Amino acid sequence: MDVTNFSSQPHWRHCYRNICTDNFVERKHSFPSPFTTSFKTHSRTKKITMSSEVVFNLEYLTRLEESARTLESTPQQRSEMMFKAQREVDAYLEQLSLDHPTGWVIPPKETQGQDKLVQPGQYQVQSGPNQVQSGPDRVQSGPYQAQSGPDQVQSGPDWVQSAPDQAQSGPDRVQSGPDQVQSGRGPHETEPLPIQENGVSIDEVLRDFSRIGNEMEREGHPGHMAYVPGNSTAPAAIGDFLAASFNPYSLNVASCRRAVKMQQMIVQWVGRLFGYPSACAGNLTSGGTVATMVAMTTARDHKVPRSKDYSRSVLYLSELTHDGVAKCLSTLGMREAVVRKVPVDDKYRMDVNILRKFIENDVQNNLLPFLVVATTGTTDVGSVDPVPAIRAVATQYNMWLHVDACYGGFFVLCNSAKHLFEGVETADSIAVDPHKGLYAPFGTGLVLVRNGTLLRNSNTRQHGNYMQDQLTNPEDWNPEDLTFEQSAHFRAPRVLLPLQLYGVATFRDALQEKLELAKYLYLRLKGQAHIQVVEPVLSTVLFRIPGVSDNTNRALLREITTDGRFFITTTTVKGVLYLRVIIFCYRTHRQDVDVFINKVKDAVVKMELPEVEFCHAG
Repeated sequence: MDVTNFSSQPHWRHCYRNICTDNFVERKHSFPSPFTTSFKTHSRTKKITMSSEVVFNLEYLTRLEESARTLESTPQQRSEMMFKAQREVDAYLEQLSLDHPTGWVIPPKETQGQDKLVQPGQYQVQSGPNQVQSGPDRVQSGPYQAQSGPDQVQSGPDWVQSAPDQAQSGPDRVQSGPDQVQSGRGPHETEPLPIQENGVSIDEVLRDFSRIGNEMEREGHPGHMAYVPGNSTAPAAIGDFLAASFNPYSLNVASCRRAVKMQQMIVQWVGRLFGYPSACAGNLTSGGTVATMVAMTTARDHKVPRSKDYSRSVLYLSELTHDGVAKCLSTLGMREAVVRKVPVDDKYRMDVNILRKFIENDVQNNLLPFLVVATTGTTDVGSVDPVPAIRAVATQYNMWLHVDACYGGFFVLCNSAKHLFEGVETADSIAVDPHKGLYAPFGTGLVLVRNGTLLRNSNTRQHGNYMQDQLTNPEDWNPEDLTFEQSAHFRAPRVLLPLQLYGVATFRDALQEKLELAKYLYLRLKGQAHIQVVEPVLSTVLFRIPGVSDNTNRALLREITTDGRFFITTTTVKGVLYLRVIIFCYRTHRQDVDVFINKVKDAVVKMELPEVEFCHAG
């Protein structure tokens, strides 16, 4: 059962056909492409006049959607990819009985009764009625044969299917119930199948595991517009499957040079995106917080080499910096360090003038400013700090500049957003999350340090005696010498396979579509009575009913989300409570946003607010 891609369900499509969008309200404003200035509607190019001046190019948005939909695999495609990968794994596992650990084939006399060696490319693995069997044209035979229909992939009579006990609250819902936003046990939650002395059937295991789909936030659903939703593509899942099946130790050239090369290729590619020199170094991590911690460790070792100075060291953040940054100080043994939260300006960017005053005051008080963190894509608002100005201050006071690009970083792929990343190439380190902008599974962060030698100096591993016979080359930059992690999961395939299969252009279009949809939502809400909306920088849109209590705005949130079709949350910025929408899931398209807009309008009408003469926009 596909619990995330409800956009393919008939009921979901039926809703789109029966919801009419209203005309846009006049509002004179100018925007860059795909907006153009005009005084009339251009029906041939499918442009909708938003006002007397602004025209929204729906043809451009449709093209982006068509490209982005490449990421939405069908059951047949998923089945094909999985079984092709399975053939490779079967051949590899069969080969394990014939190979030495170093990979070369044992001579025939050592095959322990085998008639012949299994050569690469010959996948005749047969041993029982439930066996996956593959040849040139065969995928599988036996009772667990893959079946592909319009809406499901089955793998046997008891495979995961939608059933009454699976506790869905409607076919299109993001959550398992209207009130399941809070943590805690819901009405349909069950205990996982226990670990037992004796095993059970694969059918029972899969049936038990499938319940997780009804006891989770469905972050891949097009209506999930809260937090920064995680998404994963089919090739990324295949990448994890292959990584776990081949299971190389991927942090050392001597163990698996090709795995190291795959990781280094990803790191260098991301470095080039941000304008870093080839001398940069980095690593794939378990997420943005660990990426930030690796960068901060390097900053600490370079700027504050003596632990006796930790208590007078100062870290500078904006009031909108992600909470994971300050959290890292405790892990780094710098709990006593001073943390300064710099206010943001009216565009929600770090106020550099106040930053400078904070630093000057700290220097006068014999404190040690050592690190400032700029953000390109704040989690609350999507705002981007002025990196060039912050770089100038950091240089003046000999501080390390780290850029948190975890949410916004991969928007650098989009031509319309490249200017937002000006100056990032001068940062000492960057943290970015492929499990956000590249739609990799959760647990995929990436750290970059501009001067790779500094990163290596902070993390070089001194091997134990048990590894003294391993051949090493001092010129090899092993991933284990660029992070504190060892025995880490081989994360590269989950990032690399989708990029290789779809190409960078597909991801660029998917991300550009989200930027356009955020502008689209902003323009539609901007014309609605009783709604104040903040113009988006990236793909996050804040809105609220002005002039009423926070409880009234929370009531609006409940009205919008009560049926579970959409999941959004609130945030508080500069003391003001907003409803927050982030458009980030690659399955979210214009028809989903249109449905959401109508739900907002209906919710406002139900609240019976007094008439206003103009709409509020912020």
